[in-house]
Amino acid sequence: MKRFKGSLAAALLAATVGIAWLAVSCDGADPLAPYRAELRVGFANEPPYSFRNAAGDVRGEAPEAVKFAASSLGLGNIRWVIMDFGALLGELEAGRIDVIAAGMFITPQRAARVRFSRATVVVGQGLLVPAGNPLGLHSYEDVVRSGKARAAVLNGAVEEEMLARLGLAPARRYPVNEVGAALAALRHGLADCLALSGPTVRYLAGNSEGRFDPADPFAQPSLQGFGPGRCALAFRKSDKYLADAFDEALAAYVGSQEHLARIQPLGVTVVNLPVGGG
Repeated sequence: MKRFKGSLAAALLAATVGIAWLAVSCDGADPLAPYRAELRVGFANEPPYSFRNAAGDVRGEAPEAVKFAASSLGLGNIRWVIMDFGALLGELEAGRIDVIAAGMFITPQRAARVRFSRATVVVGQGLLVPAGNPLGLHSYEDVVRSGKARAAVLNGAVEEEMLARLGLAPARRYPVNEVGAALAALRHGLADCLALSGPTVRYLAGNSEGRFDPADPFAQPSLQGFGPGRCALAFRKSDKYLADAFDEALAAYVGSQEHLARIQPLGVTVVNLPVGGG
């Protein structure tokens, strides 16, 4: 099977999914009724996965997946709720949002709390450093071995756990709530690097006006239980119908020509598409 299903095929399958879910409502039992008036989607400021651009529009790999699925399901009113990455799971569990769209990695700890959709992209790690990479950091292990490098990390992100597992002392981790604060820490010398996923690092470097570089070459962390990160949308475990509906819609999207067309301008490429459609 070809990895890229044509845009027409994706559109036809999406339309079929939407008709199937709308047909349920014709029988008087619409499981998506609570979300037709408003679907509340939580996201964080971490480009290219999710962010609000200068025009005020919500963009990113994960919001594009939500927009496709919601459109095919007839969920026309999305309310985007921005928050710190570390707050997303708690806000979902508390019922204040219905979906997380933030490039969240699927991990056993998170899967115990929420239900993930099929993976929408697969990514490795990266390291953002000042231009020229003055400390010569080319891996998370290099950060630990340097004896002095301090790494900025997002609270609740998998990179924070990776660095801790590799032995980076708490005093050498600089936790922040959002990417803007991490970049400020690098600019002001409070941190020597920023540990995030590869696509985020490339995006930030490319939009830094030459201030920052991606560590290149970069060796992926060697940690048991950690591999390339599978990013997905997240739902409450109790919201079975919503999660099932999104998964059916995403089957028409993940790996399609339309999927690639939406994410390539964000710096996410064909190598980041899940094998087998998620």
